[in-house]
Amino acid sequence: MQNPYIKKLVKFLRSHVLMSFIIYGAAIGVLALALWVTFQFVKPLPPGKVVMATGGEGGAYYAFAQEYAEFFKEHGFELEVRASKGSMDNLAIVGDPQSGVQAAFMQGGITTPEEHPDLESLGSLYFEPVWLFTSKRLRVKTLADLKGRKVAVGAEGSGTSHMVLQLLAENGITPETATLLPEGTAQAIPELLDRAIDALFVIAGVNSEAVRTLSEAHKTVNLYSFDRAETYVRTHRFLEKLTLPQGGIDLMRDLPARDVTLLAPTANLVVRDDLHPALKYLFLLAAAKIHGKGDMFAATHQFPNDQAVLFPLSDEARNFYKSGPPFLMRYLPFQVAITVERLKILLIPLLTLLFPLFKITPPAYRWQIRRRIFKWYKQLKKLDMHAYDLTDPAEARAMLEELERMDRLVLETSVPLSYTDYIYSLRLHIRMIRQRLEKIAGHPIQDTGHPAD
Repeated sequence: MQNPYIKKLVKFLRSHVLMSFIIYGAAIGVLALALWVTFQFVKPLPPGKVVMATGGEGGAYYAFAQEYAEFFKEHGFELEVRASKGSMDNLAIVGDPQSGVQAAFMQGGITTPEEHPDLESLGSLYFEPVWLFTSKRLRVKTLADLKGRKVAVGAEGSGTSHMVLQLLAENGITPETATLLPEGTAQAIPELLDRAIDALFVIAGVNSEAVRTLSEAHKTVNLYSFDRAETYVRTHRFLEKLTLPQGGIDLMRDLPARDVTLLAPTANLVVRDDLHPALKYLFLLAAAKIHGKGDMFAATHQFPNDQAVLFPLSDEARNFYKSGPPFLMRYLPFQVAITVERLKILLIPLLTLLFPLFKITPPAYRWQIRRRIFKWYKQLKKLDMHAYDLTDPAEARAMLEELERMDRLVLETSVPLSYTDYIYSLRLHIRMIRQRLEKIAGHPIQDTGHPAD
């Protein structure tokens, strides 16, 4: 007697359930393989922490970086703010791949893109006016009039120092023709007020403490209005000509008492080119919120922009200024948006394969089911053709026994309920041939009478 477990196993192996599992399982396997292959080309999630070089702790760069850090925190990321000596120091730090710093604020015009091919700009953020305050006793019409004077040109490593030394050199002012002191505003302001030095340069916003302090000392200090400003901006494309209107610093005190012409580079947001694209967008969103309010020199939403950039714009910045934030980032929380953005790439092979699989898999399954039934028709046709001219009763009885075995196997063929009509049709055709053979054999073979599964 056959083992019942083996019988059940054989029945399962012949069942349509196993066939459907194999066919649809193969389709799912193809999809899974395609997704796995695609996933190898999907960028990983952005790191949770970014390090940014700024400037001195009392400067504008550092203050703005604190606002960026708060923005990052609101969106689930950490921005570590690292103080530095200024723009030139920032350039050296972010340009070093071993420093761990991926972003920095930098003053325009301090270098060229060719010197740092691994750096990108996310745009200009705001104007940084160049202010020259001189002792009241001096008469300075052009920068050349500073010859022989003591001039504070900004701390070493700062963008101020780099810019000022360049402008002075173009006017014949060098360490050989004047005393150029590498001092920042904290040290130089008291010296200017005490007449220990003759002039000081500062690059800062109109609302900075240094500019306000020196402007309020107008009885002993003059604010210089740049002559030949148009020449400077045409010579140095990173400079803009600005006009500080009368009373622009303090309307009540009428400071300054006249319009003043200033020169200004722009502050740049610079990142390493290998910074995760999602974090570049986060920096851009922060910049739009923090620097888009406008000030004395810029209209609302004038900054950030893609003008006067220190390095080539990143692809993300170019898209941002052309079309705004990516669609998902406009309507979804940032973390959700970047996750969906990654999954969107996975949808490409998924949709590419799903359509043909949905078209191919069901017909393939139906074909396999029909094939199970129609293979009996092939045998039945051979028997029918042989029985057509048959006259030998013994041979007819042998064929009847073969038909009986076929009928039993047909009964054991597992098909879905919707295909049962094929089984009944096949058994009906078997019975028709059997009736003809019974006449030849001279007696009927007992019908099994089993119903179809």
